[in-house]
Amino acid sequence: MKAYLKFEIPRVALFYGAMSGIALIWIYFADFKFTFFGTQGIVLATLIAFTLFVLSNECSDKTKWGQKLTNLFKDMLTPLPTGTILLLAVFSAVGEELLFRGAIQNQFGLVIASVLFGLMHFPVMPVMIPWTITAMLMGFVLGGLYMYSGNLLAPILLHFLINFLNIWAMNQKHGFDWTK
Repeated sequence: MKAYLKFEIPRVALFYGAMSGIALIWIYFADFKFTFFGTQGIVLATLIAFTLFVLSNECSDKTKWGQKLTNLFKDMLTPLPTGTILLLAVFSAVGEELLFRGAIQNQFGLVIASVLFGLMHFPVMPVMIPWTITAMLMGFVLGGLYMYSGNLLAPILLHFLINFLNIWAMNQKHGFDWTK
């Protein structure tokens, strides 16, 4: 495992913990009425996640922009043990969905929340522009699922599954040598 990852998990936890804290304070003071847990949308979230996982892998294998993004992200996200991948997926899904669906979408609506979600995945280099556009589109999917389900659990599950499956698959393909 790369040496810097020992320090990255605490930073990731701190970043998404702060994001969650800000979202919860916002939600509390804005007095938003919403449901966190629920079963509505869980099956749909799972179906969407696995469909998008397959499409993501197809793009990664068969398009130049997908291959460039994969090369960029594999340098950042491999090799990682499954536990670390799990933590990254949980932290990002909970933190981002609390903020973007629970707070921003409830305050400003689907369009603003989705655009801001995409911009949070800002392209620090031109090769990342498709990632930002995809994140913006995913903001609409996650926000639509939130509206459909009436709870935050469904978009959190979708977000978690997409992140977990994609990072896990990248590590299966480019990360650890599991035979050693």
